[in-house]
Amino acid sequence: MSYLDNIRVFVRVVELGTLSSAGRDQRVTPAVASNRIKELERHLGVRLFNRTTRKLSPTEHGRVFYQGAVKIIEAVNEAESAIADLSHNPKGSLRITAPLGIGRRLIASGIPEFHDKYPDIEVRLRLSDHN
Repeated sequence: MSYLDNIRVFVRVVELGTLSSAGRDQRVTPAVASNRIKELERHLGVRLFNRTTRKLSPTEHGRVFYQGAVKIIEAVNEAESAIADLSHNPKGSLRITAPLGIGRRLIASGIPEFHDKYPDIEVRLRLSDHN
């Protein structure tokens, strides 16, 4: 596993408050997210979270590491964006949430053409009639 991926999971756990939410955000299972945090803790030699049955809260070491980790993630994102700007090919993820009817009739039909034009953009379409 990539050290940078471990840092990304750590940042999302701090921001979202749970392993399951961070795992969903990073497209990994809660078990994988937990293993990445454990691997990061093992690498750093400190505990990053105080764990209870209901809550994860960062330790003092975790809060300090979070501040630096956010800067690392921002720097990597800026570097990737600069490369994308140079090549004039946008990259990233586009998340679209829409009602089922509108999504089927208007949005879904345009995705193949959009993907052909911008192949480095991952489109995540979530259609639901639930509030």
